[in-house]
Amino acid sequence: MARFAPTRLFALFAAGIAACALSLTGMGPAAALAPPTESSTSGTVNYVNLGDSYSAGFGSGALVPGPFPGCLQGSGQTHVTKIASMDNVNLTADVACAGMTTAQIGAVAQQITPYLATADLTTLTLGGNDLNLAGLVLACSTLGSDAACDAALAAGNAALPMVGASAHQTLQLVDAATPGEILVLGYPRLFTASNGDQPLMSASHARDLNKLGDSLNRVIRDATDGTSATFVPVLGPFNDHGLGATDSWIYFNMANLGDPFNLHPTTSGYLNGYYPAVRNHINMNQLMR
Repeated sequence: MARFAPTRLFALFAAGIAACALSLTGMGPAAALAPPTESSTSGTVNYVNLGDSYSAGFGSGALVPGPFPGCLQGSGQTHVTKIASMDNVNLTADVACAGMTTAQIGAVAQQITPYLATADLTTLTLGGNDLNLAGLVLACSTLGSDAACDAALAAGNAALPMVGASAHQTLQLVDAATPGEILVLGYPRLFTASNGDQPLMSASHARDLNKLGDSLNRVIRDATDGTSATFVPVLGPFNDHGLGATDSWIYFNMANLGDPFNLHPTTSGYLNGYYPAVRNHINMNQLMR
């Protein structure tokens, strides 16, 4: 493998993180979205997907533009495409975009209220960008330092209450806009530390980041309280499939640290990790009533 100076690696990794940043000011629903329709007596399930890059399919397929200016999605198979391919399911709006914070997801939800009003099922992920997980990984990687990692972890833990409050506010907006079921998907552990130190991350730092990720999942789960949303954990399906595992379901391109798909599920992660978890929470008979 080619070797780079640490400063060069740091710059490449940071560029990949920055590539996912969004500015959603003044965004409006794209004309490409089909007009929303009421659920029919034939049993059609109207489905809306929104959220951040883990809902936008980053890590699977190729990078493609989404329905809004500045919105990016992955073109490959994911839990969203699998749900959309189920009998009697109609994906009316797929408005997930990489880089979205909880507040930006809430802003999009307010702009697609006609679609949410007719939705029988809504799925989303949120919270990771508020915590800047990619920046945390950068600080704790072999490109960073122990001091930088400690500072980043402390800042991340300190930010969790604010992340939870913002996530709760967004979920309240979604809940108020839709009469249908809302499934909030959690995040997988990014690392499998049991195989020891890896080129990107020491086992110790990997465990620390996984602990923070677990805390983030708990905060997001708690953010569903007081709403009709249900939290769907994915830690079980992703167990022993993080970076460092023999069969990793987390995308990371060491040859291109600026790859915007880095630190996202692979196609296998979406289909074998996310899809079974969310499918277990979908009762088609109930949704079609």
